[in-house]
Amino acid sequence: MLTFTSEGKLEKDHVTVTLGDLELKIGLLGSGLPTPEEVLLASALSCLMLTVYYVAKEKDVEIERMEGYIEGTMDPKGFQGHPGVPPGLLEVKYWVKVVSRSERIKEVLEESEKRCPLKDTLTRPVKVEVNWEIKTE
Repeated sequence: MLTFTSEGKLEKDHVTVTLGDLELKIGLLGSGLPTPEEVLLASALSCLMLTVYYVAKEKDVEIERMEGYIEGTMDPKGFQGHPGVPPGLLEVKYWVKVVSRSERIKEVLEESEKRCPLKDTLTRPVKVEVNWEIKTE
């Protein structure tokens, strides 16, 4: 079993997230900083592309080039508290261009789509637990 972690601290209108030695500033829409949704999408896209790379290496299939694009749509009314409108992403679409001369590339892509951890996470229910610690000073 593996456990992944991240830490964050609210700093006025953004959150500074620490991932190992890397600090990433994440803000609200319109702040000029990446939003949580954009970071999620970047993670999902890179996860799929890295899974393709990994599976291709396993199967000894050469990839000459790969580039991708991902988009997620949401209705901002959900974040604003409108009943009946989910606050999160409603749809995620990937577009990935792969250049390979191997006849086995389709096999690699099909297996990669099944094995990609973040695509899997986005497409099935995941147990989520939020623990609050409240201090009054």
